[in-house]
Amino acid sequence: RSGIQAGAFAGRSLREALRADERGIMGRARLSSVGRFPLLVKFLDAAEHLSVQVHPTPAFAEITPGAHVKSESWIVLHAEPGARIWRGVRPSVHRDEFERCLRTGGDIVPLLVEVPVRAGDRIDLASGLCHALGGGITVAEVQTPSDTTYRVFDWNRNDPARPLHVAQAMACTMFGAAQQLERYPVENMHEMSALHTRQFRTTLVSATEHYRIERVEATEAADLPVITHHRPCAWMVLAGRVRFDGPTPFDAGPWRTVLVPASAEGLTAHLDAGTVLLRAAVPDPMDRWMA
Repeated sequence: RSGIQAGAFAGRSLREALRADERGIMGRARLSSVGRFPLLVKFLDAAEHLSVQVHPTPAFAEITPGAHVKSESWIVLHAEPGARIWRGVRPSVHRDEFERCLRTGGDIVPLLVEVPVRAGDRIDLASGLCHALGGGITVAEVQTPSDTTYRVFDWNRNDPARPLHVAQAMACTMFGAAQQLERYPVENMHEMSALHTRQFRTTLVSATEHYRIERVEATEAADLPVITHHRPCAWMVLAGRVRFDGPTPFDAGPWRTVLVPASAEGLTAHLDAGTVLLRAAVPDPMDRWMA
C-alpha cells in the first residue's frame, strides 16, 4: 500500500486524505461504488511470466458479492527482445474446449492470442478479457480500483498460496467476437498522432469510459499550467523532473507518481527539458452527456 510522500497530506494514506478533504481532491469526479479513489496506477516489472487471469465482467460483478469490474491499460516502458503478452482467447476456440483444458490441467497457452510487444506499446484490457503479462516487460498500469482477479493458469508453479479459480474464470471469460480484439488493437504511442506546440508534444494514448491517458513530453524546459477540469488526475513521471509550486512545493523524478487533486487548478508545474510523463485523468460525470 502506497503512502503520500509530499504535499499537504504527506505521511498519510490516500484513504485518510480523502476523508479529510474529499471535495478538494475529487472535485466533480466520484469515488467508486465502494468509496475508493476511482483510479489505481502502478509500475509493474515482470521478471517472469505473470499468471494468466481474468477480471469480472459487469454482469458477473452485479450478481456476485465482493466482485468488482477491473479494466486496465498497460503502457510498455521496456521489453526484452522476444517479449510478449497474451491477450484474449483465439477466435476459433470455443468455450467448451477452453473449459475442458482448464479442468484437465492441459496447456491453455496455445489457446490464447500471443502478442509480441516493444517499448511504447499500449494494451487496453477490458474486464472479461483473459490476459497475462510476459516476463522481461516493465509497464505503467492504469486501472479501475478493483482487486478481484481470477487466476486461470499459473505456469505450473503449483503454489498452494496461489490457487486457480476455474469456475469464476469460466463465468467471466469472453470468447469469440465478444472480445472485440479488433476494436481495441495494440498500438504504439510513439506512432500515434500527437499535438505539437513549441514546448510540448502531447499524445492521447488511451480513452476508455473509466479513464483517459495522455503522454506529455517537454521538448524544452517549460512551465505547464495545471488544468484539472475540476477532477483529479495522476501524473506518472517516466523521465526528467517535474517541480510544483504552491503552498507546499515539491518535485518528482522518474518512477514517481503525483496525484494532482481537483483543487490544484491554477498551479504551475515546471518541467525540465526531456521530461516525459503519463497523465491519467478521471472522467467527468458529465462526459457521457456531451458529444
